[in-house]
Amino acid sequence: MEYSLLIMIVYIFIFLFGVALIRTGLGQSPPKHVRALIVNSTLHPFAGFLVGFAATALLQSSSAVMVLAVSLVATGIIPFRQTIGIMLGSNVGTTLTLEILVFSGETLGLLSMGAGVLFLLSRARKLFLPGTILCGVGCMFLAMDGMSSWGQELTGHGWADWLLENEGMSAGTAVLGGTIIATIIQSSTATIAIGIQMYANDFIQLEAAIAIMMGANIGTCLTAILAALGAKRGAIQTAMANVFLNIGGVLLFLPLIGIFSQITMTLAVDPAAQVAHASVIFNLICSLLVLPFVNPFASFIERLTGGAGR
Repeated sequence: MEYSLLIMIVYIFIFLFGVALIRTGLGQSPPKHVRALIVNSTLHPFAGFLVGFAATALLQSSSAVMVLAVSLVATGIIPFRQTIGIMLGSNVGTTLTLEILVFSGETLGLLSMGAGVLFLLSRARKLFLPGTILCGVGCMFLAMDGMSSWGQELTGHGWADWLLENEGMSAGTAVLGGTIIATIIQSSTATIAIGIQMYANDFIQLEAAIAIMMGANIGTCLTAILAALGAKRGAIQTAMANVFLNIGGVLLFLPLIGIFSQITMTLAVDPAAQVAHASVIFNLICSLLVLPFVNPFASFIERLTGGAGR
């Protein structure tokens, strides 16, 4: 167990090194047209929503998109307020299953790392920035894949089943269980899959499976928190806003989970489809409810942290 813990610590350091590389690449004064494109594409909350949705649907990792958002704020490219639309879109984008899911995190990491190294070895100076960023993204994906594998190894010992297997489990307990598992294995998809498996085998009810899904959203906030460590106030505000948004969504739906599960059951018969539909509805409603109030929400976070930050 001590060896496994050491491996987990190594993965965390690789992740933080990847974040540092991304910040370094973004901080190397990107061309004005690139900086302008990033700033303008996230200027309006809805535009930021579309950017977050598209990026997460492509990468199938809301954690990766959140780390990039934190890094953009940490390097002063965009202000904290412009990341809220991105994180709202990211929450919806992560519910989609695209063809890119056939690739593992390891494959994405190696591809990003390989492309980054090739760029850095090139004599073209303009490739240094994307090369550094790609190497950072590669490290981040490899570390997340490693953390996921480490968590799944623990899951194989039955601890996740022990944590979740309880027919009389309350929704609150299921949310907590989903949060803990997603925090450890750093994959909301894998955590939801565990909940689906338990529900499909009649160990838990649909309400508990949905609650696990909601808890998984909270658990994956850890990567954004790690990425914000040691960064400017704006990056910390971005990570905090991500936590508040996910916890707020859970608190909104938790009292209505019985009605929500009944509605979900009318949409599909297959257990996996039911939980998947619930995930889409949950994230879409939570994001659309906050989208018109991005500025008041940003002001709330800024007051909590002592002022505006970049």
